[in-house]
Amino acid sequence: MNTSTGQKTGQRSIVVAGSSTRNMQAVALLLQRFGYEVFTASTAAQALESAAEKHPALVITDLTLPDMSGLELFQKLREMKRTGFLPVIFMVFPGDSAAENKCMGYGAAGCISKPVQTEELYQAVQQATEPRPRASIRIDTRMPVSVNNLSLDCNDSECNIDLSANGMYVPTDKPYPSSRVVRVQLHMKDRTISTDGAVLYYRPGGAGRIMTPGMALKFTTIAPQDKEFIRKFIRDEIAKDLNRTLVDTPTPTW
Repeated sequence: MNTSTGQKTGQRSIVVAGSSTRNMQAVALLLQRFGYEVFTASTAAQALESAAEKHPALVITDLTLPDMSGLELFQKLREMKRTGFLPVIFMVFPGDSAAENKCMGYGAAGCISKPVQTEELYQAVQQATEPRPRASIRIDTRMPVSVNNLSLDCNDSECNIDLSANGMYVPTDKPYPSSRVVRVQLHMKDRTISTDGAVLYYRPGGAGRIMTPGMALKFTTIAPQDKEFIRKFIRDEIAKDLNRTLVDTPTPTW
């Protein structure tokens, strides 16, 4: 069984089952960029085993698998005590309303078209797994960051941040308290984006702490053109990673 593992501590995991290696790699990479841990399976039997052992938050499956259909996989997941509660998203052909209606009738958490589109996948996974689904894609990335005109002391002058068009999580040993409004500068490509950010929550540093100290900010005064620039930056970063991963992978057969 192929296993693709993300790098965040305590993140949610997802099992992806499909007969196309290229498609699974694409979906797995996108999910990793969204911050999920991913386990891939090329058969329903592998997906059942992984779902029982890994305790994922979600299963995403093709309608057709080598050893049984995706709907049969769905039924077997429901019959197992450890997996009976898991939400399942099906990958279907675009415009196949009959297949989509059938899957939803079985109790699926959602259906997405294949080849999978970034925004559609993100929204479907958020709705299926998160109690408070995010509206904008958030990814891990690196760039210079300043808060209140002071550059953050990160490795090689760049910070590992979680970035979306609506806000970010920024690492710092001296986070500001919740509700504080700070001035943020993001030095992105050849552009500096300045905005106010309200601290939603913070994690202090200290011995024995596992999570990275820092603070989550919600952008409060960002200009529309800057917000769109961040969205495009995120799309470009995801596309770049996707193309790099799939360049040597054979074209899928649906």
